Amino acid sequence: MPKSKILTVDDRRVDRILYMELLGYDRFEFHELDDGEKIIPFLSSNQVDLILLDWQMPIVGGLEALKLIKGHPDYDNLPVIIITGLEDESVLEQAFDYGSVDFLQKPVKGVELVARVDSALKLSRAQLSLQKQKDQLEELNEIITIQKQELQASIKIKAELAELKRLELERELDDKKRKLITMEVESSKVGKNVEGIVKEIVKNINILKSENPDSAVIRNLRKLEKSLSEISHEEDNWGEFKKVFESTHPDFFSQLVKLNPKLTALDLKHCAYIKMNIDNFELAGILGVEMKSIQMTRYRLKKKLKLDADVSLREYILSV
Repeated sequence: MPKSKILTVDDRRVDRILYMELLGYDRFEFHELDDGEKIIPFLSSNQVDLILLDWQMPIVGGLEALKLIKGHPDYDNLPVIIITGLEDESVLEQAFDYGSVDFLQKPVKGVELVARVDSALKLSRAQLSLQKQKDQLEELNEIITIQKQELQASIKIKAELAELKRLELERELDDKKRKLITMEVESSKVGKNVEGIVKEIVKNINILKSENPDSAVIRNLRKLEKSLSEISHEEDNWGEFKKVFESTHPDFFSQLVKLNPKLTALDLKHCAYIKMNIDNFELAGILGVEMKSIQMTRYRLKKKLKLDADVSLREYILSV
């Protein structure tokens, strides 16, 4: 451990030597000055840990020197012990008022000098340690503040990105919902047109039967009627419907089929309608059917999924 450096300031050489001998050359490194006016210039180029300062000196005495030391921002924490031969209490009071850490009267006793110096150095080291810790805490607090600001900025950016993603997803879902609804509306129109064509074919078959029962046209019309009757419009657009819906709900249909492999394309479509939050009234308008038809379809669907009477089909489907 390096020796503590002590600056003794006294106009009497003999006193300076006495202090150094009492404290011990083996314990401390010493520097000497004979007047207070030389302290600040000396400190500007030398580092010391403590100053022993005589109160009475010819040019700049102890009080003025103490004021200079404690008035300088670089040395205001430097411990100073005042030594004087005066027994005036006002001297003691002034010394402490201007920042002295301790006070000794001449003639100085060795034990007392060593104890006061050791105590002052320990106190100084403790203060320096506390100041260092304070500086480290302030630096840490500054770092934490910066990190907190950066974290808040990062969270804000992530929140904004998440909101943009949510809005984008909502737009995508709306677009796909509109596409699926359009597909169903078109499918429903096709179905009604086919039904109308089948009715006309049957009507014409009946007319031809009354006029010419053996006409080859009747046989051709019956084949056409059969072909049209076998068209399942739900199946016709099922592949495209399934592809569009699964682009946003990839596992939805597969999970339902695991519950009941016998679910038809129409059953799965109705589950998709519920997942898209299309209510019965809206769906009846889209498909061009009566509300009773939608209600019956969903009643049968609930039974296929083996749901209890008190379980809501809508809530169940939304949870899948």
